[in-house]
Amino acid sequence: MRSGRLRPAMNMMIAVAAVIFTHLLPARTAVAAESEYVDAGRGDVRIVRPSDFDPAEPLPLIMLLHAFAYSGEIEEAYLSLSSQVDTQRFILCIPNGRRNYTGQRYWNATDACCDIFNQSPDDSGYLRGLVDVVGDAYAIDPRRIHLVGHSNGGFMAHRMICDHDGLFAGIATLASATYLNPNACTLETPVHVLQVHGTLDLVVFYGGGCFVTGGCYPSAEMTQRYVASDNGCGDASDPRGGSIDLIPGGGAESTISTYASTCSPGGSAELWTVPGAGHNPPFGTRFAENVVAWLLARPSPATGPDGDLNGDGLVTPADLGLLLAAWGDCPGCSADLDGNDLVNGLDLGRMIANWTP
Repeated sequence: MRSGRLRPAMNMMIAVAAVIFTHLLPARTAVAAESEYVDAGRGDVRIVRPSDFDPAEPLPLIMLLHAFAYSGEIEEAYLSLSSQVDTQRFILCIPNGRRNYTGQRYWNATDACCDIFNQSPDDSGYLRGLVDVVGDAYAIDPRRIHLVGHSNGGFMAHRMICDHDGLFAGIATLASATYLNPNACTLETPVHVLQVHGTLDLVVFYGGGCFVTGGCYPSAEMTQRYVASDNGCGDASDPRGGSIDLIPGGGAESTISTYASTCSPGGSAELWTVPGAGHNPPFGTRFAENVVAWLLARPSPATGPDGDLNGDGLVTPADLGLLLAAWGDCPGCSADLDGNDLVNGLDLGRMIANWTP
């Protein structure tokens, strides 16, 4: 890994900024979801589950990976994924990275970020084991295991889909990038990848760059092209793009670029560009609402009959509910049974044709 030692002043600035940022976070509305804890060898990890949790119901898993010098709880206070646990029904896992020599939490992710003292913890193995521990404690849908990562956590999410082929249905990253060398990561199994990045990010540059430690990374657009290539997508993005409202009060300010219609089943590459936004855009709960919905609409491909969206080998009302939840524009999602980037009556007809008696 190409890295040097951060100047002590830089370390102090990052640590102080993290503390200040925590105190500036807006108050969140309390959620009804319940918290429990598991241990995968590094101490307690908080799990947030729906308040009406049924132990027999397989639910999607989303693991939240924090930014450098943050903790899982600081990251959750910022992105507020737990606000969606009850409404969108999933299990949320909030782990912590190890501390470096100056006390900052981090993930040993790509060669750019962020094992700055070359301590080399096996974070990839730890997080892989944590997925198994959560799966032993709860009924997890194996086709809906996802990662959400911010900054260093996003770099870690990119490493995880490279190291653990076929495990994750999709990842969503904020202010992050993949490996600069495209040969450092080749996805054998397609995976859905969503990037969210502000154009005025002064920590992880939208246009790519290098950290003071020496590690370099590609631009947001190059990361999208690398992922699209690995997912077997065509050379050009889909003509259907559009915009999305991520920052309250600004309208649909963020633009969408996507590779989906020409990708291998189970893979896509989408980029939401937030104009004028920095490293920590003021999302409120907009990021959580939209990103969770995006991920849950894109499970790994089903191996059962056409219309079996939950992977149980049957086509039942449970699959119908998933199809209706994805109704409308949904390029790359599994409910788009005919591959026309829309979930509509044609897909409903195909599902009904394979209905399990």
